[in-house]
Amino acid sequence: MPPALVTVWFDYACPHSYHGLSQLEELASVLGFEIDRRPFLVRADSLEISERPSGPSDMADGSRRQPLYKPGHGIGTEPASNRSVSTLAVHATTAYAKDRGLDGAFYWAASKEYWEQGTDLGNLYTLRRLSIATGLDWDELWPDLESGRYHNMVLAQHEKALKAGVTRTPSFQIGGRLHSGPIGGEELQAAIAASITRA
Repeated sequence: MPPALVTVWFDYACPHSYHGLSQLEELASVLGFEIDRRPFLVRADSLEISERPSGPSDMADGSRRQPLYKPGHGIGTEPASNRSVSTLAVHATTAYAKDRGLDGAFYWAASKEYWEQGTDLGNLYTLRRLSIATGLDWDELWPDLESGRYHNMVLAQHEKALKAGVTRTPSFQIGGRLHSGPIGGEELQAAIAASITRA
């Protein structure tokens, strides 16, 4: 019997997604289910054609921003001035990583830097650095990003999510039921355990 599957729609800029995926990873190690990460663009209305990457030669290491919260404080609403305008490029890179079974490693490398160090995930230098660090082949990845292949894939998945009833992040598909928005750890565990029992 194949392992149970939990689908989660997330966005890098959503603190609830960061917490939700942390809980999901912990539960997966205990309950033995697989996680299917799918993109959802919280700021889809801010997309611009000009944000497509322009080339490795244009990269500069301006990827560090001020941390999104002070050490010792919890993650709250990040200052608007620190937000990436769009998460399309990092989701496109994640989609490439997913095709190679490395989306989990790339997701955690990118999201931890975003929330803990204030790294700008819209910066092409950052995407190259994180890709290489998580075992992706940048020379193979770059042409796919430049062509827009994975950008278009993410946009199509976002539209498909909307049609499935996803309106916010994180949203979880557990045992055929859609749970939208932040879910407490106990409620999440109960829903997953019940779906595994029924499977």
